[in-house]
Amino acid sequence: MLLELAKERLQKIRETGFGEIRFGWAGGIEPGEPHYYRIQGPTFLIEYDNVQNKANHAHTVWRDLNGDFGRDILKEHYLNYGH
Repeated sequence: MLLELAKERLQKIRETGFGEIRFGWAGGIEPGEPHYYRIQGPTFLIEYDNVQNKANHAHTVWRDLNGDFGRDILKEHYLNYGH
């Protein structure tokens, strides 16, 4: 099942083109400095957030922009769980 899902997602990326994928970084570059990055294409968004506990508590989210109805899962996590 997981392999099938991965193949499906990769096919969507191929159809929209690898040249449409963007990378963005915010934050420090030294160990212990908070940082965040995102990789985004027309059909997906990957977020990596490592801003707490001296950059020692990471969160990663994959969003399907055509199927998650615009939910901001990372934001929901921060609102619902005290860090």
